[in-house]
Amino acid sequence: MESIKKQGGSATRERIRQRGTLIAAVPGDYRPLAYYEGWTDAYWGFDIELVWKLASYLGVKMDVILTSWEKLEEDAKTSRFDLAAGGISRTEERARKLTLSDGYLSVGKTILCRRDDAARYKSLADVNQPDVRILYNPGGTNEHFIKTHLPKVALITWTDNPRIPSRLVSGHADVMVTDTVEAAYYAHQYPELAAPLIDKPFTTGEFCLLMGRESAPLVSEVNEVLRKFREDGTLLDLKKKYLGSLADA
Repeated sequence: MESIKKQGGSATRERIRQRGTLIAAVPGDYRPLAYYEGWTDAYWGFDIELVWKLASYLGVKMDVILTSWEKLEEDAKTSRFDLAAGGISRTEERARKLTLSDGYLSVGKTILCRRDDAARYKSLADVNQPDVRILYNPGGTNEHFIKTHLPKVALITWTDNPRIPSRLVSGHADVMVTDTVEAAYYAHQYPELAAPLIDKPFTTGEFCLLMGRESAPLVSEVNEVLRKFREDGTLLDLKKKYLGSLADA
């Protein structure tokens, strides 16, 4: 790829080329973006395939390692990986501290709840009530949104993100605040659940790939490939494969 030969940041790109591997980190708890299946010791999802295609385009293999939402920033700062993926929202706070790629998937914050309760939630104000129990995984933008916009709710911390939907089904909590793609996925997987406000998200944003400052020179390379994937239909194909009805969003 011609741009690999450009001046600036060659040490980072050369290290990846010499290593022959792009090291990608994911929290591994976000279906359908990036999920770690422990029983098969394998990863799957939109972002996993996206980064695999990115590595292939750059002429290297991909290795995936696990991080967490709480350790993501520190792992990036200590260069534990070349880039991170897995449903990472592009925020101003992250951009001030780290290096972010261009956005590749539009999302917004919404809620997941029991289908029997769906008619109760017509707005954010309906969610922000003292008798609404919200279960959340600490360390990400969901927690920040909840603590900024939902001061009246009862908060329950739960670090096993993939099990939050089943906790809603069993009645241990009432609402999960998450991004539209995850809400749509679990509303499809669990007939007992619904995402009643998915067409009216509380925020708008994009997912991105995240890098530490040391890997900053790599971002122009990544953005170039993302632009190509957008133009040649690769991103649309991934949307159709993993996001179903949200593919045209």
